[in-house]
Amino acid sequence: MLQGAGSSVRRLGVLSGHLTRHAVSAAAGRKFDYDLIVVGGGSGGLACSKEAAMLGKKVAVLDFVSPSPQGSTWGLGGTCVNVGCIPKKLMHQAALLGQAVRDASAYGWRLPDSVSHSWELLTAAVKNHIRSLNWGHRVQLKEKNVDYFNAQGSFIDCHTLESLSKDGSKAQLTSEYFVLAVGGRPRYPDDVPGAREFGITSDDLFFLQKPPGKTLVIGASCIHSHHK
Repeated sequence: MLQGAGSSVRRLGVLSGHLTRHAVSAAAGRKFDYDLIVVGGGSGGLACSKEAAMLGKKVAVLDFVSPSPQGSTWGLGGTCVNVGCIPKKLMHQAALLGQAVRDASAYGWRLPDSVSHSWELLTAAVKNHIRSLNWGHRVQLKEKNVDYFNAQGSFIDCHTLESLSKDGSKAQLTSEYFVLAVGGRPRYPDDVPGAREFGITSDDLFFLQKPPGKTLVIGASCIHSHHK
């Protein structure tokens, strides 16, 4: 389940309107560190930042992944790259290959009677591919002269963010405009006894040390449909 997606959008809309109403008067005659700061380094945030930079704007991106309750965390690129579309498609392809092997004899292929699969090799290959995409996104930002901060951001005023890095260091960044592209994270249904103790979310599925076997998926959103 994505945490309050509709309410989050409404809250962001209210915040955006509040900032916009004060922007013109507050920005008059003031110099900023950036023309645009994007908070969130997923598909939307990265695309926005690179397009703005290509139009000649000075841009920064803040991205930080808080660990899931199970301790999972990842790099730049958002849900799709790290715990969504990309690893799902790779694992789905592995499953299709397994089915093809089982069907191969009916099409004339002579294979050993026993064919095994290594979960460890699969997950290592998936992780290596994702790391290459994480690095690729950082390279693209650098090539577009977009500053990247692996940090959380919180508003101090209409044109000032305070960044908080993993090591606890803080810095203030100013910008004329901001884009909030923070996406969503799964949440545990706290009204369901045992959910945290015995369940995992899509944030943790691709970090399992062994195959999950038969799995009950609770929810029917886009993410759940992908992972089932």
